Amino acid sequence: MKKYLGLILAIGLSACNSNDSQRLSFSDPNVNTPPVAKETPVPEPTATSKPTPVPTVTPSPVPSPTPSPTPTTPVNQVYTGPAEVAKYVQKFIDDAKMQGVDVLPDMASPKLQIQLGSLDSYGASVIGLCETSANLRRVTLDPDFWDSVSETQRELLAHHELGHCVLYRAHKSTLLSTGAYASIMYPIIMGSSTYLNNYDYYQQELFAQAARQAGEVNASTVHVCDLNELM
Repeated sequence: MKKYLGLILAIGLSACNSNDSQRLSFSDPNVNTPPVAKETPVPEPTATSKPTPVPTVTPSPVPSPTPSPTPTTPVNQVYTGPAEVAKYVQKFIDDAKMQGVDVLPDMASPKLQIQLGSLDSYGASVIGLCETSANLRRVTLDPDFWDSVSETQRELLAHHELGHCVLYRAHKSTLLSTGAYASIMYPIIMGSSTYLNNYDYYQQELFAQAARQAGEVNASTVHVCDLNELM
């Protein structure tokens, strides 16, 4: 009998070793089976939802205002005379500045005067007059000519007369190799297209050759510009 019991136990133990599920269901009152510790389920970590990032609005840079240039003397204070010639005076000042010449001091002492007035007393064909002395700087433009020509011709005449009265330029009667007038100070006003097509050259020549820079200023000068010369 003990022999069979040992066989049964051997078979039972063998079965326990071969299958976990059978081991857990085997019960022998004579065998103290230690209690199986139950595994405490470890809770899975709850995914913490991250807040949706809110884009930060970058404020647009506020542009700094560009400082205004130091104001220059208003052109209506540079000369005395009719308002309609102001833009031609301003153009002369601006063109001089582009060439590195400041004409304002000369215009101020003595102060430039410009007038529109008949020059018939100098001759029926006289269209421009410049008078300078220690106490006088005056340009006279004949209205018959001034009122009948183009803007470019007005600019040329104004530059010519201011060339006399401010830059102390005399007439320059030379020609370039092309046959074009060598200067705005030529005794005859050039065609508008010639002037505009060679604008840079004529500006450079006018202000670079200013007699004032060469110390050739006469104390008293009168330049009479005849229509026959300046047409």
